[in-house]
Amino acid sequence: MIGGSASDPKFQLGTVGSMQTKLLEGIKVLDLSEGIAGPFCAKLLADLGADTVKVERPDQGDMSRSLGPFPDDQPDIEKSASFFYFNTGKRSIVLDLDSDSGKATLIQLIRQYDVIIASDTDEGLRERGLGFEEIREWNPTAILTTVTGFGSFGPLSAYESSHLITCAVGGWAQLCGVPEREPLQSGGAITQTLTGAYAAAATLLATFGRSQHAGGEHIDVSAQEAAICGAQIPSLIYEYSGIVAERYSSVGSGAGPCYMLPTREAYIGLNALTRQQRHMLCKFIGREDIAKDPNYEGLSWVRPDERLEDLRAIFGEALKDKTAEELFHEAQKWRVPFGLVPSLEELFHLPPHVERNFFRTVTHPVCGAVKIPGVPFKSTTTEIEITRAPLLGEHTQEILAELTDFKSTQDEPPTNTNPLPLKGMRVVDLSMFFAGPVTAQICADAGAEVIKVESVQRIDGWRGSGTVTDAGVESWEASPYFNWVNRNKRDVTLDLTDSRGVAAVKTLVRDADMLIENYTPRVMENFGLSYETLRKINPRLIMISLSGFGSDVSWRDYVAFGMSTEQMSGVCHLTGYADEEPLFTGMTGGDLFSGVMGAVDLIAALIQREQTGLGQHINFSQIEACNMYLGDAMAGWSLAQLDPKRIGNAHPAYVLQGIFPCIDGGWIAIGCRTDSELATLGELMGVSSEIHDHVSTWTCKQDKKQLMHTLQSAGVPAGAVLNGPDLLSDEHLAARGAFLAQDRPGLGVKHYPNQPYRFRCAEPQPNERAPLLGEHAEEVLTKLVGLSSDEIVELVIDDVVGTVPMAAR
Repeated sequence: MIGGSASDPKFQLGTVGSMQTKLLEGIKVLDLSEGIAGPFCAKLLADLGADTVKVERPDQGDMSRSLGPFPDDQPDIEKSASFFYFNTGKRSIVLDLDSDSGKATLIQLIRQYDVIIASDTDEGLRERGLGFEEIREWNPTAILTTVTGFGSFGPLSAYESSHLITCAVGGWAQLCGVPEREPLQSGGAITQTLTGAYAAAATLLATFGRSQHAGGEHIDVSAQEAAICGAQIPSLIYEYSGIVAERYSSVGSGAGPCYMLPTREAYIGLNALTRQQRHMLCKFIGREDIAKDPNYEGLSWVRPDERLEDLRAIFGEALKDKTAEELFHEAQKWRVPFGLVPSLEELFHLPPHVERNFFRTVTHPVCGAVKIPGVPFKSTTTEIEITRAPLLGEHTQEILAELTDFKSTQDEPPTNTNPLPLKGMRVVDLSMFFAGPVTAQICADAGAEVIKVESVQRIDGWRGSGTVTDAGVESWEASPYFNWVNRNKRDVTLDLTDSRGVAAVKTLVRDADMLIENYTPRVMENFGLSYETLRKINPRLIMISLSGFGSDVSWRDYVAFGMSTEQMSGVCHLTGYADEEPLFTGMTGGDLFSGVMGAVDLIAALIQREQTGLGQHINFSQIEACNMYLGDAMAGWSLAQLDPKRIGNAHPAYVLQGIFPCIDGGWIAIGCRTDSELATLGELMGVSSEIHDHVSTWTCKQDKKQLMHTLQSAGVPAGAVLNGPDLLSDEHLAARGAFLAQDRPGLGVKHYPNQPYRFRCAEPQPNERAPLLGEHAEEVLTKLVGLSSDEIVELVIDDVVGTVPMAAR
């Protein structure tokens, strides 16, 4: 169980005072989904305390029971590592939903459950008499979450999907790989688990909203749009600079740039995310001349250049005689965020994981003791217990018995539009770069008032990423990434090394519901803004601290960024061409994964506060959060001692899967799950044998988008590899409102990825552009902090408040 640590008394239960309820005490979830994304959503809710019932088909149950991996490679529906991980904390009931009795029982369940999660579109559910309108008749306050590849509406909503296909149509495959080879899927099934995490965040938002307004909801989640949020780069870089980003993920994004290089022992990740880190990196390896050489200025993977390979050779030569472990710790002393690239087995022994007891040993009646990831946080009020996945139909009689005395007292379905879920909530956002701002973005889009705090001494570092230097505006206002992740927020600059800046934050906290920060742990303490201090001001405050490794470990003050958390979570270990070196995924690393999981845990804490009145501190670890997205692979190692390492575009259970060339430099992802789908592909190709050998010859004469439609119409799962212009002009995405148009001073109208979910019954979400530096300082300091105009002028004179960075003066 998680909740206390001998090394950090702050996180021993009882020091703040608690009622020891589960975060999601009293929430009842009905999991009708199969596979990965939907079950992962339901698993996250179950692990946080929701009473979660999984409805399974007779005989074989959830499809993931047949996916494995299995011990000794012997299939057994009770020994699948995939099912084991994605279904912890649930009870299982077997129902034949094609029978009248099975459907009648399901209706009884729906009448008394709060949340229904399905891996079918609403149209597909309607065809079975289980659509949202029917559910509302049985239970007017029910929340239905549909989690599918392309969403429940739009021209492609009926198309089949998979991790590979989502990588293709979501822009990831466009970025992953090297120029001379085919595009790649990212390691694991992380587009699917990311979709599940987004679905969990949205479901919890709707659950909290229902506690305020009593309205039911249909949440429609698209894996394609989740992947677009994860990738970001193709559409944003294209709109801001006109560059069609290509795959070059042997190099990561950053000012350094970033590499993963072999050392005397294992790989090490070099991650210079800022200009300052690049200079420190060069000094660290004894090559300050590189930092001073104008020939190496402005290098980026989005513009492939032989100088990138020159740098790779230079860095590799400097590091070859040391071990990865030595380099990692030495670099941290210099505040350079190197990253280890551990295997699955090594991840179980990573010191922060061991010190926080992150991996839970779960005992199963068939599998025995299995270690799997727990949750990525410790709480001052709550213990989390991870319980095993159920046997098929294990709880059928128990669940049926619970239905005996239930009588519906529901009213007619409400006709009014629901307010946004977090309307009336206030969030103080002290976070920078990406992980914390993602958590805050989810809150802002859900209606919360989010106040972002920066300083002119240290502006948000994300303002300097991917900036357009010739846009005619200040560089710190021209970052596509900052402008995406900080929409719907207000911005105030406050120097937190000045007592007046700290006092202003404390005043904001007094009436705030949540505070988000992602500094290393020492920083908030140095500011005088520790949780112990802030809870005395506001006992109901929920504070989440998204540090790289957690605040109660020996690595607590180590720096971590998206590239390093991607490396240290196992993602890079699993990403790459078969049996070749590890690669970056091509996106912005682990930050978004951490931010979405942070939102899940933050909103769960808000739901608990509704029951108990208690605030809390969430001590969050980004590398733990990122590893959770690979939990099935971790279970695969623990249960079956399988580490697939890098397998390119293959799938262990599909009869054919790959990405193949098309005309005009295009690519198509194809995944045949069964012999029947493979035979259909052969018919379309005009061949009946050795189909694998002929696919590339056939596809290279076809247009990628037309071929996707042809294959999907015939029942063969496929997806075109889409680039930036493809995504922005896509009719399906346009029909779903997947991009938000925002007009920014000096930049004009740009299109930014929307959240990958839609609330059917809620009022429209806000769509305000990201704030300029210090844009709302006067408004915030006057109305919320209570300062006079003269006091604000004094703060401006003393550079406690401002609108121009000190470095730019």
